[in-house]
Amino acid sequence: MNLTQLNDGLNQAFTAEGHRLVFWYDPTQDFTAELANLDLPNITVLNMATESQLGTKLKLELSDTQGKYLLYFPFDEPEVQKDWLLDMKLYSRSFYADRVSIIFNDLGLHQHSLREHLAQRDKFLASKGRLTALKKWLQPDADALAIDIAMMAVLAKADEADLNHILFAIARQTTDEDLGLEQTPGIIEEFLKFGLQPTFLAQLQASFGYQASAEEFNAEVPVNFGRFLIRLLVTGFCENLGDIPDWATHQMLPSISAQASVRALNSRWRDSSRYYTSFDCISAWVANALGISDKISNLSLEALAPVATFEAVERQIIVAMADVIPQADLKDLGRFQDVVSVRRDSYWASRHKDDDTRRKYRVIYDALDAAISLFSLRRQHDDGFHYPSCDALYRAYQGELYQFDMAYRHYHTAALVAQVDLLKKLDNEVENCYSYWFMDNLAKNWGERLDNENRLSDWRITDVPVQHQFYQHTVARALGRDKNKRVMVIISDAFRYEAAVELEQRVNEKRNSKATLTSQLGVVPSYTTLGMAALLPHTTLDYKADSDDVLVDGLSSQGTQQRNKILAQYDGMAITAETLRSWSRDEGRQALKDQYLIYVYHNVVDAIGDDGATESRTFQAVSDAITELAELVRKAQMHFNTSTVIVTADHGFLFQQSKLADADRTSLADKPADVIKSKKRYVVGQNLPEPQDALYGSTRATAGTEADTKFWVPKGTNRFHFVGGARFVHGGVMPQEIVVPILIAKALRGEPTKTKVGVISAKAGLKMVNNIQNFDLLQTEAVGEQALPMTASIAIYEGHKLVSSEEVITFDSTSDLMTDRVKKARLSLQGSAFNRSTDYFLIIKDKDLETELERYKVTIDLAFTDDFF
Repeated sequence: MNLTQLNDGLNQAFTAEGHRLVFWYDPTQDFTAELANLDLPNITVLNMATESQLGTKLKLELSDTQGKYLLYFPFDEPEVQKDWLLDMKLYSRSFYADRVSIIFNDLGLHQHSLREHLAQRDKFLASKGRLTALKKWLQPDADALAIDIAMMAVLAKADEADLNHILFAIARQTTDEDLGLEQTPGIIEEFLKFGLQPTFLAQLQASFGYQASAEEFNAEVPVNFGRFLIRLLVTGFCENLGDIPDWATHQMLPSISAQASVRALNSRWRDSSRYYTSFDCISAWVANALGISDKISNLSLEALAPVATFEAVERQIIVAMADVIPQADLKDLGRFQDVVSVRRDSYWASRHKDDDTRRKYRVIYDALDAAISLFSLRRQHDDGFHYPSCDALYRAYQGELYQFDMAYRHYHTAALVAQVDLLKKLDNEVENCYSYWFMDNLAKNWGERLDNENRLSDWRITDVPVQHQFYQHTVARALGRDKNKRVMVIISDAFRYEAAVELEQRVNEKRNSKATLTSQLGVVPSYTTLGMAALLPHTTLDYKADSDDVLVDGLSSQGTQQRNKILAQYDGMAITAETLRSWSRDEGRQALKDQYLIYVYHNVVDAIGDDGATESRTFQAVSDAITELAELVRKAQMHFNTSTVIVTADHGFLFQQSKLADADRTSLADKPADVIKSKKRYVVGQNLPEPQDALYGSTRATAGTEADTKFWVPKGTNRFHFVGGARFVHGGVMPQEIVVPILIAKALRGEPTKTKVGVISAKAGLKMVNNIQNFDLLQTEAVGEQALPMTASIAIYEGHKLVSSEEVITFDSTSDLMTDRVKKARLSLQGSAFNRSTDYFLIIKDKDLETELERYKVTIDLAFTDDFF
């Protein structure tokens, strides 16, 4: 040690640490000659070789109680019984000048007995880089265990100096270097090299009950980390499962506290944005080594629902569910929906991690959820549809039956994104249910009612407005007498009622708007030219001679420019959705400065669906349309001072995912003369004769035209021909085509804002007497118009330190019954060093915002921590 090091070490003791007295024993008298050269301002140096110890004691404790002194002893430190200055030494600082002692001083440690421990770690301390890194993790009161854990953290380059993060770092190295379960990670080899392996194994045993081999514990061979990982994941699997299969008996970590600690460790590992990918990889290795897929093949859905350990569980649940959903009764379908809800919040489908694996499982569960909804509806109507009138069936479609179309759309939207063989069998069952049961039964009941009531001659539904009176019935009322009130009408081509239900939900999720959905009876034939004309303000509608152009008060209604001319007569204007979307706030306000009636034309669904090359993407186009329309509504209200936005459509559509067969075709024996337009679902002409096997009517009755223009439409869901694609069609009279949405979104001014539901503990005094325990959590209100779902994380903390597993649960119940809104969070404590007098808290957080919602004091009183299964 050179003079500079001596000065630095002594000045730290006096100045940085604030000691008045420092004792320095130098039995080899290596530094006697250096005493005169020390640079210690305001410090008195006493060479105790020439000083009386009693005199020194009297001086320093009676005569000079403020001065700072270095007491240098050129001999060994005396035994306690013979040390005259022991009491002074106990409240002072001792200084040592050998290499280990200098390191001890440099680390700022207080327990001098640790010098011997540091001497045993001399090989680790030989590196300045490791020594510098070690300082980061050590507190002055660190003991031998804390030093060893800090050294392991340095070698592992861990984020924290604790066993969890050390294990995470080793796991990450294992996967980054693709070592598998049989090769030894370099970090483990360094533990062995630097004498840290016994401490590492002792911590594995204390925390997880891991039993090492004698060779490992005696540091003769490196730790078999793969063996530990297998036991860790098998224990986590069995704990989730609530059972120990025979094959797992010898792989389990045995104690109850180990169960809880493993569950908590795995929870933190999976929740870590840095380390969770290593869990995925190691989980796959362990699953393959154990043949997990075969071992879980006979387990029930309910048993597997809580298990997050292996991805194979996800596949097993999906395959099993896809197999049984079509035949299940309502009760079982309800249970399956609960399983889907649990799995969506679980690890492999978590929306809080955005990677290919999680996206895949999220969309698969979207598909399963939609299939459950579809077959639940089927079970409620197993006898088909037998509504007594057109009015009754129309209202049933608007109130409930549209959900068949929505569930079918959601299923195929998700299934086409997922593109997995796991759903192939279910694809066929969904198609049979929707296209060959629902649509056939709906078409049969609706067709009978139309025939019996001769409705095409008297086109109306009681208390439902007709589409060609849209302006008078809806728009004019919204405008009212207030000339300064801006109303925007967005007409989305082929945007059907069931999609508008979803749009209503989307708009109402926002805090600034309230949407209300009703319907109008669409024109027949239900196609764009007639539907768009009917929606415009007008006195008369008529077909232009020998043309498909429908005249509005004598003016052509085709194209945005022509519609703009018509609207100008009503102090309005027409624009495209692309124009509205492209405007900045200032551009839009300038363009709309003096405009109070704006028709916006949006074409996404029909543009994709009505083309044989792209019709397979129809349902994705519907999803895109919903997103775009929600954004247009928001932009109109937030940026362009539009108080009321009305979203409607010219018509709906029919679509089936499977290809059609000849049985779906209504052949036309003879091509009629005077045809204005002929498409797959309709024929329009001035002098059409009555057909033999199709529906026949006049647009005067169904659209209010002046001319008595005739039309044919096929019965049920049939098409006249399949040229150019036939899965997407419209023009007929099926409810999906003629129940046209009217969604009115009004900007909220001073209305109650939408908030997420609250989540509280269902019980007041919380106490844990077991390492693993359920907590009942209550959703404070039902999800509704002003109350949105809440995804919460639940865990137990000591101060800021997480001491349990974390559970993520979505609270989305719409039930008014309090008992239906209770969910259980199963929490596991990590470790066993819990004190019943310490303050612990169960904390509920908003998972999306990471903000605290509620906290409850928890008493942890574990009577036993080492019981065996």
